[in-house]
Amino acid sequence: MAKKNSIEIDDSVFQHKLRRLAKNLKIDEYDFVKDQGGLLAREIAKMTPPYSSFPSVKGGSSVGSKADIEKGELSIRHDIKKICWVLKPTGKNTKRLAEAIRRGGKVYGARGGGILAPGVIKTVSEYHKWHKANKRGRGRTKNLSFPNLPWVSESLFEEYAATQIKFAGAAKATFWKASLMLKGKSPAPAKIKRHLSRAKGSGMMLRSSKGPVVTISGSADGLS
Repeated sequence: MAKKNSIEIDDSVFQHKLRRLAKNLKIDEYDFVKDQGGLLAREIAKMTPPYSSFPSVKGGSSVGSKADIEKGELSIRHDIKKICWVLKPTGKNTKRLAEAIRRGGKVYGARGGGILAPGVIKTVSEYHKWHKANKRGRGRTKNLSFPNLPWVSESLFEEYAATQIKFAGAAKATFWKASLMLKGKSPAPAKIKRHLSRAKGSGMMLRSSKGPVVTISGSADGLS
């Protein structure tokens, strides 16, 4: 069974056809299966989010593009924004925010009004804890609604967003790494390459009674 936020590729039918084709063509079965496994891992990387438009197998050899990463960064910003109420730096909001921080605890409306927010997020560390607590199984955030959205200043939102958008492309890097382990040759943008050393992707060749077998797996937030 695959672990949480991980994928194991069941390509047994694909590999059976590869081995039969290799025999028919009278070429080295092990090398042929390995080469095709590298290509398969590359295509999986291309079709792993983020992508600006759904990838095509005819779309070139690169596992991603600048537009894909920009799409991923926007998705991350949206995810961390929907679990808070971001207050723009107007004079009124600055005063309300300062008063809420001074009082601490829940934020109430004027003159005995109801709860407006469960509290105020004051630091990047607090934001990170709130973000982590409100992630769903695939790594995306929950759909919170008023009055369950803590207040956060726009400047703090931007500061925290900068620490998170750098993870855009990490899921693609897992299967790109698997492809490279199978000697695949495919380019990738710098913002995918930066994740390679930490990517939890694997492409392995095994020998079985039925012939050579390739195993492709990957683990990252957003995978299931």
